[in-house]
Amino acid sequence: MTEKLYYKDAYIKEFDAAVLSSVELEDGTFDVVLDKTAFFPEEGGQSSDKGYIGASRVTDVQEMAGVVHHYCRSSVEGDAVRCVIDFDERFEKMQCHTAEHILCGIMHRLYGSENVGFHLGDDDVVFDVDTVLTREQLDEVRALANKAVYENRAVSTHFPSPEEITALQYRSKLDLKENVRIVNIEGYDSCACCAPHVSFTGEIGTIAILDFEKHRGGTRIHMLAGARAERDYAKRYGVIKKISALTSEPQETVADAVENLVKTLENTRQNLKMARLKESELRAELLPQSDSNAVVLLGDYTVPELIDFSNAALSKVGGMLVALAGSDGDFRYVISSRTCDVRSKAKEVNAALAGRGGGRPEMIQGSFASSLAEIEAYFK
Repeated sequence: MTEKLYYKDAYIKEFDAAVLSSVELEDGTFDVVLDKTAFFPEEGGQSSDKGYIGASRVTDVQEMAGVVHHYCRSSVEGDAVRCVIDFDERFEKMQCHTAEHILCGIMHRLYGSENVGFHLGDDDVVFDVDTVLTREQLDEVRALANKAVYENRAVSTHFPSPEEITALQYRSKLDLKENVRIVNIEGYDSCACCAPHVSFTGEIGTIAILDFEKHRGGTRIHMLAGARAERDYAKRYGVIKKISALTSEPQETVADAVENLVKTLENTRQNLKMARLKESELRAELLPQSDSNAVVLLGDYTVPELIDFSNAALSKVGGMLVALAGSDGDFRYVISSRTCDVRSKAKEVNAALAGRGGGRPEMIQGSFASSLAEIEAYFK
């Protein structure tokens, strides 16, 4: 079995190890086994560490039957090698994972919530609890969690004996009886967990609950902490700053300004819709009476606006009314008739004019990739 240095010291950045095997796999990567490792494997919902074994890049780490397998881009040569972990990434995960423990410990104490799912990837942090929580409740949890950060509480880990484990009160998603590793955050949480954590809560930095939604009868929570939370804050601040500049509004009131813009835009859309409807009625009145087909180009009309025009103008046309919007090679169409089944003609029309579409016997809609001249010639 591999000696697991990450259990002894989560802050190891570099270490020396003996190479037990380096086997090339079918995909060209190499499965490297060491006598000991500080690379944390993918486990407990957390993605694995990355780094280097000698000059070979470690892209994934998995544990199988107590043996830790390092998947590398090239073979590892030599009996002894220097190993280097991408520690900035490791530390960010330590910040986020410890923060998740604090949040779940507080939710468990306040609302009886049990953690039923967890994912800590290279970018996002998501966990699920089995109770439905509100934004107000989550805000309270976040405030208490950050209070735990300010208090700089100790974070400790240990493997209790089977006799000790029966007397302990701790959170766990699994009913474990042996080889249980307990992570204890003084005054806030005690939980079975295999991952590396920070030694003091002050190392976590800011804890942020970004979003949440109902999920399988409980709540799915999106969170970040530490360096990841800082980057997220900078990105969101940049967005707000840009919106503030575009609206000429102070950042403190930019949300109200955007809300007013949305209302104004919706009113403008409704006014445009009514104006287009009136325009369609006027165009229909001006359309000459005809017993044959008619092709009408209507600029930048949408398909619903083409339908409005067709409904208003169809009484003027004895054959098929072809309402078009767009330009050569990219036309939207609505074809309607009171005297023939246009759906039965759709296949023939589309084949002749590089079109796609269909609909009801009295009206079809779709697109043409032909020119206006070709369309007019066809229907003439």
